[in-house]
Amino acid sequence: MNPFEQYHSRYLKLKNDYSLKLTDSNLLEFIEKEPSQLNNLIMAGMGMSTLFLRMGAVIQMSKKLHDGDSSNDALFLKQVMDNLRETLPSDTSWKNLWYASMLAESEWEKAIPKDSNNNTALDRFVTFRNKFVHQSIRLVPEHLNELKKGLNTIDEIAKLFDLFASSEIVLIDEKYFWIKGISPRLELHPFVQKGEQDGLPYLFQGMYENKLKAKFINTIYGDETKPEINNSLDEKFQPIQNALKGGAGQIFDHTERMQYYLDCFVGRDREVKSVLDWINIDSKNNVMPIYSEAGMGKGALTAGIIDGLMKENIPVMYHYCSSGMANSLHAILYHFILQGKKMQGMNGAGVWKVEDEIIKRKLERLPSRYHDAIKLFQTLLSDCYSPTNKYKDRPLVIVIDGLDEAALVNSQLKVSDWFYNYNDKDEVEDNWNSPTYIKWIFTYRSMPINMKDGFQLKGNFSLEENKILQPLLGLTEEAVRNALKKFDVSEEFLNAVIERGAIL
Repeated sequence: MNPFEQYHSRYLKLKNDYSLKLTDSNLLEFIEKEPSQLNNLIMAGMGMSTLFLRMGAVIQMSKKLHDGDSSNDALFLKQVMDNLRETLPSDTSWKNLWYASMLAESEWEKAIPKDSNNNTALDRFVTFRNKFVHQSIRLVPEHLNELKKGLNTIDEIAKLFDLFASSEIVLIDEKYFWIKGISPRLELHPFVQKGEQDGLPYLFQGMYENKLKAKFINTIYGDETKPEINNSLDEKFQPIQNALKGGAGQIFDHTERMQYYLDCFVGRDREVKSVLDWINIDSKNNVMPIYSEAGMGKGALTAGIIDGLMKENIPVMYHYCSSGMANSLHAILYHFILQGKKMQGMNGAGVWKVEDEIIKRKLERLPSRYHDAIKLFQTLLSDCYSPTNKYKDRPLVIVIDGLDEAALVNSQLKVSDWFYNYNDKDEVEDNWNSPTYIKWIFTYRSMPINMKDGFQLKGNFSLEENKILQPLLGLTEEAVRNALKKFDVSEEFLNAVIERGAIL
């Protein structure tokens, strides 16, 4: 069965039957003479769009959970848990999950490009739906433009139903699977389950009654199940909660990677020294970009820098982008916040000295929404950073290695997002100024064209220029000779290393 067809066909049929054309004059005529028909059409369109949003998120989410591994995806699973365990169903939560689940360059991403205002059809639909449901937009002539924009967005989503073309949801061994073309079948359990009418798929909508009971809605007829299907959800969520209890050490542990880099780290003494010198001087520039082609040793260099910082008792938070959710900028925020909780601080919250009860609660249960995580991290850095005397009068260094790889998980998220102040609607108000005690180090495979201009225009950020790091080149002949000197190798061997390694 294909539950998408019924909602889609109903909307298209109503629009055709009503002969609605989205011109000002035609729409105004409906507002004044046929408001009930217009309301029916909007409600049908919102039902269609909501199913598209939620089922699309479930399919992408199920695929990500199926293909990922538990350690890298622990933070993604937390987002799933926090967004789904809502008191009431929320299209905003499902939109968040769509973006968190969406893979770069996938058909799902390509289907919903951004407009000139950086919004997708999903963004515009959720905004319109919320305003219409809460009567901020009503069927009155004064709201003609808003209604027109909303109906155009619904029309846009109707055209996206090609994503579900030639697909069906089938019940196999008491579990529902999504099948499309020749692709392998995808298990949708527990987010799609059997309801009161056997054989019909019901879509998970949220947790109710103090988040103890689940609610599912029939994807064919829209009726709800009795909230009695909890065991399978708890089975899915419990490992997530257990995985998150271990904090940063269990979610992202870069110990082995650091040790590997340090074991084979040679020949970069001048590069490490140049970075440590920059960190220790009172420089007006607080961002150090390091970029090069793949294989030049950026990861090993950052390991050497981090090791040097630790030896000099300079506090450092660091993250290596790699695979799975380790690439996500949202997950990196979590990791830094949790690292701060584990660092040597004046209290049980690590370097975060928190007195505000709201912030304390957020530290205990990190925000699942990306912008809320940004706001929390900014607040912790600006208002709550309280290191021990060991770190007194020392800068805090924040390192992200492989920042360009973060776009692989969710290209909608940008590191520049971290450096704005946002209002309650997640709209940019102004630039966020990084505290003066922080030095930022980012590594890339290539320097983004707009990186320099972008950071110079945001808050108090400015880039440190360093010819030996921008770009980072291969080891010099002098560095190779110094690194291999203790092994007393032949001149022939040295030349071979230089030649075969294409070292400049």
